[in-house]
Amino acid sequence: MKKIIMIVLVVAVVYTVKPELFPFSNSKGAFDEQGNPQTLVFTHSNCGKPCGDAKKILKSRHIDFQEYKLDNNDENIALWKTFGGVNSFPNIIMGDEKEYTSGKANIVSKLALTYGDGVLKPSERYYMKKHFYDSGEPKLVMYGASWCGYCKKMREELDDNNIDYIEIDVEKSSKRKSMTETLDISGYPLVYYGYQRFDGPRPRDILALF
Repeated sequence: MKKIIMIVLVVAVVYTVKPELFPFSNSKGAFDEQGNPQTLVFTHSNCGKPCGDAKKILKSRHIDFQEYKLDNNDENIALWKTFGGVNSFPNIIMGDEKEYTSGKANIVSKLALTYGDGVLKPSERYYMKKHFYDSGEPKLVMYGASWCGYCKKMREELDDNNIDYIEIDVEKSSKRKSMTETLDISGYPLVYYGYQRFDGPRPRDILALF
């Protein structure tokens, strides 16, 4: 019984931090009648700074969005549930993309996947361009460091599965400061597949792309 309780607690914690890993949390996307992506933001009065920060990011990118406050609003709660009802705020729905944090880099990644490079700032566009082949197909790019053990494991996983990728040693780059600030690199490895961002060692998610 104790083991079951521990498993439930672990799953609950993971669901709170990474709800996108759970299939049942993924529901329909947000589109208008013409099929154009829309951005919806679900908030509540206790969300505070995270919700405020997320809205500031969207406004700074000139993204038109509709905010739905859940406080005692049955209609908004019902709509929220149609998008998965993930109990982690802010809930940001951007077309088919969903983000449940106020992290700038993650929001920008999802915005770029939804709206293209028009949402990017020049410095971001400079680095993101390197995540694509001339044909427009996404590249797999791993940002890391020679001393990073998780990077070594990721490298081995990719090599064992014959997956093409580019590795950038951030610590040895002449653009280290600019790269770190622009891409918000706080740890290694950081992996991009085109605009899609993977923080930390997530080989299973990355291998699922191929």
